[in-house]
Amino acid sequence: MGSTLSGVPITLMLTTRARVDEHHRPDGILPDPIGADWWRSLPWDSALDGLYNPFSQLCWAVRARLIDDMVQQHLAAHPQAVVVELGSGLSTRYYRVGQSSQGWLELDLPEVIALRRQFDRESDHHRFLPASALGLNWLDEVPDCPPKSLLVVAEGLLMYFEPHQVQSLITALKQRFLGATLVFDAVGGVTRGKTARQLSALDAPLKWFIRNEHDLPKLGLSVVEVRSLLQEMYRYRDRLGAFRWVPWLGQLPPMRNAALLIKTRLQSTASPLEF
Repeated sequence: MGSTLSGVPITLMLTTRARVDEHHRPDGILPDPIGADWWRSLPWDSALDGLYNPFSQLCWAVRARLIDDMVQQHLAAHPQAVVVELGSGLSTRYYRVGQSSQGWLELDLPEVIALRRQFDRESDHHRFLPASALGLNWLDEVPDCPPKSLLVVAEGLLMYFEPHQVQSLITALKQRFLGATLVFDAVGGVTRGKTARQLSALDAPLKWFIRNEHDLPKLGLSVVEVRSLLQEMYRYRDRLGAFRWVPWLGQLPPMRNAALLIKTRLQSTASPLEF
């Protein structure tokens, strides 16, 4: 099976491979048999080689596992929960943890949804929306549910938007779903260097950076929880090579803030950090 993905959409190959490689590890932290089955028919683009290594693989696997945990916590707390994955790529999170939800939407660009449909089957409960998250027409497709029951996940997405686009999306979400939960990851610190240059070479430039979570209340978000992915990776230090000997590295602000996983609430007036 060939792939016509380019630009930002092709980055889904990196995260899909990371999950699949994690699934095949005897000590893996993220089982993903469906992703592993899909992967057998997906072509790898050698242009991605420079971005894929054991360190980045673990980072993406840890991120996916942490979001899975947040989704499970949300579903346990909200029996009427609806989950929307923005920029879902070839996420298999619905099958891993999401089938107890009241509804699940996978949203991504048309070429990505077309690829998903080669592997996955849509249902009334699990729907696919071919659209940009910035188009906002998708807001009308979200099933009715109490606002606090809605969880919006943007994994590996917002950093590819211009700052004003991130703000516009957050504002639109607040106008429609005040009280909902938004989980996303953001980049800063050392990510501005080599990683940003490599992604730019793929026509997938990083555009939105933050210093840390204290930048978020001014966007209108109330921060509930923050995880530094580098710090979380030290839970698996035997897989970090030489980095395992310098656990304090993750405490340095440029490293700590290189990749953050953030849980927020959409509230009318953003409050100080809640955690």
